[in-house]
Amino acid sequence: MKTSDVKAALRARFCGPEWALFFEVADATGARHRRWADAVAINLFPSRGLEIHGFEIKVSRSDWLRELKNPEKSAPVQQYCDRWWIVAPAATIAPGELPPTWGHFEAQPGGKIRQIIAAPKLSAKTVTREFVAAMLRRASELDAGEVGASVAAEVARLREGDESRIAREIEHRTRHYAELKKSVDEIERISGVKINSWNDEHIGRAVRAVMQLGVCQTYGGVKDLRVQVERLLKHCDEALDIFKENEPTGSTA
Repeated sequence: MKTSDVKAALRARFCGPEWALFFEVADATGARHRRWADAVAINLFPSRGLEIHGFEIKVSRSDWLRELKNPEKSAPVQQYCDRWWIVAPAATIAPGELPPTWGHFEAQPGGKIRQIIAAPKLSAKTVTREFVAAMLRRASELDAGEVGASVAAEVARLREGDESRIAREIEHRTRHYAELKKSVDEIERISGVKINSWNDEHIGRAVRAVMQLGVCQTYGGVKDLRVQVERLLKHCDEALDIFKENEPTGSTA
């Protein structure tokens, strides 16, 4: 997991209209700044106390262990925050390693974060103009890596939907083909005729003729057809008899 992936997850969790989120925030601007926080979020709802949350992002175990060796480096920004968090992938932080004043968010695949340990409420100092200026400076800048991760997460979401639709369509067509194949096999078994691309037109015409005659509908339909044929033959015989009666006889010597 990359830092940009974690930033995208934070952006999704701490978003408007409730939150304003800034990345790479210093404790001041210009030569006065001493330390940076990976992210700072300000709650915009008075009912939620307008809290300020600070975040450190760690994407590897070694990075986290370096942080533990010098935890006071976060103090210049942490002093203005009501809560302080570490955001890291699973298995980055071992049990018992988290400082008592920190909370823990676990960064998960798919652009989500899950709270593991709630951050305690801190006694935050009143923010200075220098700190406000540092946040506003970051508000005017764009994090290209974060944007790329957000786009990648959205593409992955859309691709997952496409794959699901394609899988359903393949399943539907496979089932439809199996049903058609079963029907064709049954026709070949009953008729004794093998259907292929060479004779499909002839078979189709023959089937159409039989269906139009109605000989395959019911036993009664076949019987009626036989009666009609017999009647036609009878008429033919009667006509032939008439021709025989009117046929001139040969003259005698």
